[in-house]
Amino acid sequence: MTTIASTAPDRPRWRQISPPVVSALLALVVVAEVAWAALVLAGSDDLVPHAVPAVVVGDPVVAESVARQYDDLPGDPFDLRAVADEESARAALADGSARAALVVDLDGSTDRLLLASSNDDLLDAAIRDRVEEVERRIDRLVAVDVVGPADADERQGSARVAVALALLLGFLLAVGTSLRDGPVARDLRHGLRRTLLVGALSVVGGAVIGLLTLRGGTWAEVLVPAAVAGTGAAFTFALEALFGWAGLGLAVVAFFATGAPVLARVDPTLVGRPWSDLAALGVPGAGVDAATAVSLHRELAVVPVTVVLVWLVASLLVITLARVVRRRHDVPAPVGGEGLRQVGGVRGWRVRVLGVVVPLTAAMLALAVVVPRSEVAAAPRLASLAASADCVRSGPVTSVADLNRIAGLRGTDDFRGGDVGADALLQDGRRAWLFGDTLREGPAGPRYVRNSMLVTDERCIRAVVPEAGGALVPDRARPGESPVGYWPMSTVVDHRTGYDLLYVTTQRVRTTGPDAFDFENLGLSVAVFVVPLGGTPQLLEQRDIGPDRAGREHPAWGAATTLVGSGDDRWLYVFGTANPGTDQAWGYSLRVARVRPDDLLHQARWRYWDGSGWSVREDDAREMIPARDGVSQTLSVFTQDERWYALSKRNDLLGSDITVWTADAPTGPWSSGTVVAPVSQGATGQLRYMPLAHPTLFPASGSVVASYSTNDTDVGRVLADPLRYRPHFVRVRLPR
Repeated sequence: MTTIASTAPDRPRWRQISPPVVSALLALVVVAEVAWAALVLAGSDDLVPHAVPAVVVGDPVVAESVARQYDDLPGDPFDLRAVADEESARAALADGSARAALVVDLDGSTDRLLLASSNDDLLDAAIRDRVEEVERRIDRLVAVDVVGPADADERQGSARVAVALALLLGFLLAVGTSLRDGPVARDLRHGLRRTLLVGALSVVGGAVIGLLTLRGGTWAEVLVPAAVAGTGAAFTFALEALFGWAGLGLAVVAFFATGAPVLARVDPTLVGRPWSDLAALGVPGAGVDAATAVSLHRELAVVPVTVVLVWLVASLLVITLARVVRRRHDVPAPVGGEGLRQVGGVRGWRVRVLGVVVPLTAAMLALAVVVPRSEVAAAPRLASLAASADCVRSGPVTSVADLNRIAGLRGTDDFRGGDVGADALLQDGRRAWLFGDTLREGPAGPRYVRNSMLVTDERCIRAVVPEAGGALVPDRARPGESPVGYWPMSTVVDHRTGYDLLYVTTQRVRTTGPDAFDFENLGLSVAVFVVPLGGTPQLLEQRDIGPDRAGREHPAWGAATTLVGSGDDRWLYVFGTANPGTDQAWGYSLRVARVRPDDLLHQARWRYWDGSGWSVREDDAREMIPARDGVSQTLSVFTQDERWYALSKRNDLLGSDITVWTADAPTGPWSSGTVVAPVSQGATGQLRYMPLAHPTLFPASGSVVASYSTNDTDVGRVLADPLRYRPHFVRVRLPR
């Protein structure tokens, strides 16, 4: 009997339908991306803001300092920059370059938070929560206003709908073409024809979607959905050209995974990096950004439109190159020609396409629709920067004798003793006093902190103490290094309407051993306090100026500061002291730099006196008073009756007199110094050091109130009697 061969196609085997390598790769990618989409949509952890673009409005120094304070918050919730005025802030909210603006109003106690009306409700809640926490930290309130069109939420929702429909249209056109003709065109002519046909349908369909959803009628509102639809179709064709039926599955997963935050109506800044960046670089995210810009601002946003066009061009290149490579190297198509007949023809292809696309699409839609939205995590509670302690009655203070009487008061647990004692007169009549190593009494007994502040008025002395109870300017703690503390040296007060900016120059010091003199000076730091009228000083910023440099031969800038001039013509003179480290020089030399007060924190803007002019190079700073028989490491430089005075102790700790050097200008030439008062060394072990002038304290022409620190080499004696560790005041005559 003759057997007639059947011409019907063989029943396809699973290995032919789904090669193991392709199936494994697809399964791995699908599982990973579905898990990622579920994580984003379900929010296994509470959502928190990440790098939300925002601006700060206020006094330039305050705005810049506030911006850095927010930038230092855990998790980097904000990407802040300072702007000049509220008009600039509102413009940034309007053009989308900022999502929030903080208007700092130090004339009162309430700042204003401006939120873009286009923000997601969850994002608004996260921003408001964190701003209120920071404002509470510095004892301020915040009022919230929404800026922008009242229908911004509706417009943004329309943008999401437009992009989702455009992507769906492009994908369905690609899948429909594949179901009709198979995965790969038979030849180049058919390939061009179906590409042009799908492209034309995408453009027309996308344009209709734009007109119906965005309702603006401008060419941009037609172009964006059309470009998204065309890109969606081309991207699907490209994956299909590379992976066959598996490419269609990958297209589904890619659209949903990269667009998960968009589809779930979660702002990308709440998802965090790198996922927020990936969302912006995907077709769904970039499409929504472009459509939102068109809907809200009636303009094309260059970056997201460019991202969409890059994906479109890349997809077309992949389709073209895949065909060229297959022809040149005789590589078979993923499934086509004979392959279609081997696995059941076009009908079998349709079964496999639908078998992949439908379940994946259903799963992704379920994730987007069924899974509830996450809640925003509460802002971490921040310790208050400072609060004023209870009033210690001082009695009337009208003379130097009264100052020494107050220095002999028992004090409180917040201040038992301290050295330095640099002062600053505030515009409300109060006076701030800055101290170095300060003795406090705590539950575990006495302890030292690196710095502290007292504020005095006509009736009271109050300590300004951080909520955490440590130093007012907190120590610097870095992994792998000993803690670095900050000793005050001098103060500068810049009076503003409704508040003062108090700059405190400090030397950053690192302990190197157990003894009192086991430390090294690493350089200058500046602490900036904002002091509202009648309010508690709050630390806005503390910044190290320059790199750490141990060694007395490096100038200790900020050893004294003097602000002169008025209006826009004000200069802050910053004096630096240095010691060569030889046995022939026990004192410190004196140099000077100058800078506009608002630029104090930017050392690149300092200028150094080189003997004939102002140089940009620190190394050019000229020695004006030599180290031999020179000044102390910390001193005072001030003006009186158009004359400049430097008050210090000659030869630092080894000296025994308060000495005053004089000059007609801050750049000198300076005199060789005149002794104006003796400093008794006291009993064995007692120390008398660091004389400082207080020009605004009981001012009188021809004289100045000065103080010097007292201490003891035996710490036990200080702990037993903290009055040994208090400043002593004298009035000295000034030489002419």
